[in-house]
Amino acid sequence: MPEQPTPSPGTGRAPGAPSDAQATLTRRRFVRLGWITAVLVAVGGQLWVLLKLFVAPTTPGEERGQVAVGRLDTFPIGSVQHFRKERFILAHRPTGVLALSNECTHQKCTVDYLPERQVIFCPCHGAQFSTTGAVLAGPAPRPLERFAITVQDGQVVVDTTQRLTAPAPGAPG
Repeated sequence: MPEQPTPSPGTGRAPGAPSDAQATLTRRRFVRLGWITAVLVAVGGQLWVLLKLFVAPTTPGEERGQVAVGRLDTFPIGSVQHFRKERFILAHRPTGVLALSNECTHQKCTVDYLPERQVIFCPCHGAQFSTTGAVLAGPAPRPLERFAITVQDGQVVVDTTQRLTAPAPGAPG
């Protein structure tokens, strides 16, 4: 019969056996640690998404007021300009001037105008809008919101607190 190591005096362990402080990472502990990490990452991600949804930024134009953007003659017909800070896109169409919210109606991502394609594009899920705000493609359920515009002494003034619900001039359907 082979000799078994005798325990060290006072420890109850065989010589050379790892102590609690020197415990090795077993396969079972490694897998358990992996599962715990995966669950924590998943729960953290879900909490982040919920927090982002419930603590969302203000709605388009909320508490913004009237914004004078410049003289009408500085916006040539066919021009589209994004006013990021004010959160709208100004489009000068042959039928008039439109101020469109820069928030996608799908999940409130910020849209941008792509001049090479002449569309307003949402980078989050690929929704596309015309310069009238009409949905051209993607998951957006409705057109971009529009804001009231007045022209006072040649100055274009956008009122981001007043949303319009009637179809845009020249908008399809």
